[in-house]
Amino acid sequence: MMKSMLIVDDDRGSRESLRQTFFHLYQIHLADSAAKALGQMAEQAMDVVLLDVMMPEKDGVTLLKEINDLYPGIPCIMVSASPSVRPVVESMKAGACDFVLKPFDVNEIRRSVARVIETNSLRRRVEVLQTEVARDYPAADLIGRSPIFLKVLESVQQAAASNATVLIQGESGTGKELIARRLHMESPRADEPFVPVHCSALPETLMESELFGHEKGSFTGADSRRLGRFDLAGSGTLFFDEIGELSLPMQVKLLRVIQEREYMRLGGTQVIRTHARIISATSRILEDEVQQHRFRDDLFYRLNVIPIILPPLRKRPDDIPLLLRHFLKTLGRSMNCITRDFSQEALHILCRYSWPGNIRELRNIVERTLVLHGKKDVIQPGHLPEIIFHQAEVLPIQKVTLAPLEASVAAYERALILNALRLSNGIQTQAARLLGTTRRILGYKIKQLDIRSPGIADQEDTDPPSPQAPTASISP
Repeated sequence: MMKSMLIVDDDRGSRESLRQTFFHLYQIHLADSAAKALGQMAEQAMDVVLLDVMMPEKDGVTLLKEINDLYPGIPCIMVSASPSVRPVVESMKAGACDFVLKPFDVNEIRRSVARVIETNSLRRRVEVLQTEVARDYPAADLIGRSPIFLKVLESVQQAAASNATVLIQGESGTGKELIARRLHMESPRADEPFVPVHCSALPETLMESELFGHEKGSFTGADSRRLGRFDLAGSGTLFFDEIGELSLPMQVKLLRVIQEREYMRLGGTQVIRTHARIISATSRILEDEVQQHRFRDDLFYRLNVIPIILPPLRKRPDDIPLLLRHFLKTLGRSMNCITRDFSQEALHILCRYSWPGNIRELRNIVERTLVLHGKKDVIQPGHLPEIIFHQAEVLPIQKVTLAPLEASVAAYERALILNALRLSNGIQTQAARLLGTTRRILGYKIKQLDIRSPGIADQEDTDPPSPQAPTASISP
């Protein structure tokens, strides 16, 4: 996306000369006075300002101070025909990023502008990172080869080139923020900040200040101006995670910003333009929320221009082994584990688990397994958490009812053993391995609980009878 430049100079020739120098590199805005410059900045977000030092009515240094007060963070480069040291010193004290003398060298001033824009972009990105907990999963780690997931990635690629709002829907733990980050990375805004807003984590009393910022003295404790998330995003991407958690009053305010592309800081009077792209995500079904009058229908239609539906992990079983091995590799490296893979039996069990917590739960299971068994070369079924066996099989565990303790324990053990035997096709040695016990103990439990399942007795680990050797016959 082309950056915006404001050129402020009362001399028409100087303005035109600067415009010709930069018109093919930036979106150019011109002002011949301080008042017009502030008016333009109120209407349009600027990425850099070229500011003449000597101007009538209000000089450049005074205007520079006002710009830094009203729009902190916008880099300003001072331009002057005077070789005197004094304006240079005053400009630098007032917050100028650089100082260029007239007549200027074209290549030199281009390098100066490019440098201050890049430095400012890096500074803003660092500020964003400092406001967020470090991400556990980079956006490059979108793992999957199943057709349903590849279709999602295709939609992401198509949506990335657009400026339209995107609504990502999916169960908790399916990777909605990862998809939002991929959208940002593949868009023309990739060099601008990606600013997340976790709607469920911010109380309503702080939400307006977090989004739009506030002026000094706007409320008790506001002892200085504070930039909001829209300020930090600039021309980048603003990501609203769990947008369905927004209160109705905040929904109204967000709708206005999306419609008008402008906002005011809390306690302020200055209208600020925004060029940020809005991406939202929710684990709720917003259509139902609209029907229940908990979410505004007009905001829903504004957000849902490009819908992306993330499938739950249970609907993409082909991706489970890829994700397991991915997290095994990345987590194992950071935890100094020697584990290199899962056994086929362990993978079989993990792939049949329903994963109600989706990818987030899968990662946690891998991490828990490595903490306890990271010194094992291969993860076996006995190393897996017990919950995997409770939910992975065809036979469900019945809900606990009031019954004598001994009978309840026996019923619970019986269900577990039947599940394991079904998985192992009745082979007790394999079933014992799945349950993390020995064949001898499993056999004892089978007899104790009087478990009779087809194939248990006749599919054991007994050696098949040896074929009888042929006998030689001697003809008389």
